[in-house]
Amino acid sequence: MKKYNFTKYLLLLLAAVFIPNMVSAANIYFETSKDTVSVGDTFIVKVNLDSENIDINSAEGNILIGTQNNDFIVNDFILAESSFTLWPQTPFLSQDGNSIYFAGGVPGGINANKINLFNIIIEASEEGGIRLSPENVIAFANDGQGTKIPVGVNDLIVRVDPRDIDDVVSNEWLDLVNQDTESPSVLLINIGREASVFEGKRFAFFTAIDEQSGISHFEVSEDGAPVVKSGNMYALRNQDDDSVPNLVVTVYDNAGNKKTVTYKAPDKESDFTVLGTPVSSTTILPLISIVVVIILILLFSFIVRAKRKNKE
Repeated sequence: MKKYNFTKYLLLLLAAVFIPNMVSAANIYFETSKDTVSVGDTFIVKVNLDSENIDINSAEGNILIGTQNNDFIVNDFILAESSFTLWPQTPFLSQDGNSIYFAGGVPGGINANKINLFNIIIEASEEGGIRLSPENVIAFANDGQGTKIPVGVNDLIVRVDPRDIDDVVSNEWLDLVNQDTESPSVLLINIGREASVFEGKRFAFFTAIDEQSGISHFEVSEDGAPVVKSGNMYALRNQDDDSVPNLVVTVYDNAGNKKTVTYKAPDKESDFTVLGTPVSSTTILPLISIVVVIILILLFSFIVRAKRKNKE
């Protein structure tokens, strides 16, 4: 009769029970309003992170998404509910449409069991099933050392059924947009110059907040010139560091609501400029805050690039 080493098997059993909890210190998971949709429906998938009682300040990774025949469409991404405020790389879809990469963070760190990273808008085009699978997701501790935190993953499968003739097409994204009747709550403008941005040209940087449908785009008019559509950075026509451009900036959310702010040279003796930005004593603190945010964005971008090089 074969003699069993019970000590050996006891150790293996303990390892099987406890090692998974030691390896995965955080957990990424998905949330949907329903796990079954019909062909033609558009639904929203929330990508959430449970930090498992650890303060984290950033996370990056991929979300693999697909079906047997790739019968789906990723329409857009929503950052309106995101707990992250710094995005060296906002979520974007790979060229083959099968992977979403992201890299974001939050100054000061965050510790919660439901940290919304971003939301995905998906349209089901044929019956079957749509699977979302996190891959190579890493979180970083808010400990000043960039300590890596392994992240456990959970797949999501949304079943797509044939559509009955009498069924009404469901579109959660359109429903959300139709409910948004409020303009963006914040629009701040700052002027800067950075060697790695716009080939060192002077630019305007816009910070806007919309907590419902999210920011769509900006429109900018400089010194009375025709309006141009822009992202949150705009290369200035006026490259003279000693002058302050007159800017009229309008931010639109995805529901079409807008907020307009005028940025111009000071016209009062009490006004002065900081880093090329006209301010007064009542606006200096908000300006300092936005300058700090810009510095953190540039610093965070450098850290992410350095970590990516180290992994390579």
